[in-house]
Amino acid sequence: MGRMMHGWLSVLLATGFAIGCGGQPTKPDGTGGTGGAGGATGAGGAGEEAPPPPPVKKEAKELFDNAAKVQSENPERAIEMLKDAVDEDPALGPAYFNIGVLYERMGKMDEAREWYRKATEKGYGSGQSNLGVLLEKEGRRGEAIGAFNQAVQAHPLNGPANLNLALEHRQQKQWAEAVKRVRTALKEDSQNVDAYEVLAKIYYDLGRYELAKLVCFTGIKIDEKAAGIHNILGLVYLKLDDVTRALGSFEQAVAADPTYVPAHMNIGAITFSYRDYETALKHFDAVLQQQPKNITALLSRAVAARGLERFDEAEAGYKKVIELDADNVGAHYNLGILYQEYTQKLDQALASFEQVLRHESRDADLRKDVTQRIQAVRIQIQNLKELEEMQKKEAQQAPPPAEG
Repeated sequence: MGRMMHGWLSVLLATGFAIGCGGQPTKPDGTGGTGGAGGATGAGGAGEEAPPPPPVKKEAKELFDNAAKVQSENPERAIEMLKDAVDEDPALGPAYFNIGVLYERMGKMDEAREWYRKATEKGYGSGQSNLGVLLEKEGRRGEAIGAFNQAVQAHPLNGPANLNLALEHRQQKQWAEAVKRVRTALKEDSQNVDAYEVLAKIYYDLGRYELAKLVCFTGIKIDEKAAGIHNILGLVYLKLDDVTRALGSFEQAVAADPTYVPAHMNIGAITFSYRDYETALKHFDAVLQQQPKNITALLSRAVAARGLERFDEAEAGYKKVIELDADNVGAHYNLGILYQEYTQKLDQALASFEQVLRHESRDADLRKDVTQRIQAVRIQIQNLKELEEMQKKEAQQAPPPAEG
């Protein structure tokens, strides 16, 4: 699971309800949902009741609703409608936010950032949360954490911001703080499936597998198509030595979301370990459809192709990895194995193993194995040269063929 983000925000403006990315409706007082404007403990001070949102102008509501209808098929037209909506009603925070979402989907990150900031200015903390995710993707981690903190300062119960901070605490192994953040997100929305996924991961990291399993079951009851939770449950089953159930959970994850990369990778790894190379290759291909430059999937696919004796595919796969990551020890090593043991390209095997020694300095066992292989390959090359010279001499010393 990556950073928690809001997706397209559907808003029933007539009643002041909002539904964000699978969350629950925001109440008229601004609480609940997935980070709507205002909150019982928002900027007005802890424990103070936030005022209800102002009524939305009819024209703005119609434009907003129409944009929601066309946003999948015609995002450019949806953006135009939403901009018209904020012209009609400049206080309509969700419209600014949705413009940011659409620009992000279209890959226009500068515009997305601009509109997320505008949403934040209009009191919609989810804009700041999504801005943090964009910063995280750009490798600006410190700024991202700052954005999440700003989001929860403005709206303490903001679900995505709290969950992103929980993920940060988890990475730092600050378990108590991580759990606290998840529980805060659940105060906003007790049905927040992302929160259960993060909580399950925390308990998984702590080795509390039975508790992680129970959290997964709770999340799946809320949303049986929560691919991330099925995937975590599969990892839990692996830790409990129940490979059959683990595989079943991973399969449920990809059934719920055919684009869900981690589950495809896990199925590929399990089926590969059983020498079911065809199935493994299919799932690694599914990953590469989503992430063509996924180094692990490219390398795993190449090894599976080798298992199917599709040596040209395996060689091409290893070379693709090296093209993307010249220092990749696994690709150099497996390419050397392919040349040494399967295609008998000994000079190339030698070159590949030498690359392993060049790039790997810490794994003593691997260096020992490769050093031994280099010695073996050199002996093979020398033996072949001696055999060729012997055959050449024999051919020269052979009597000429008898004339008829």
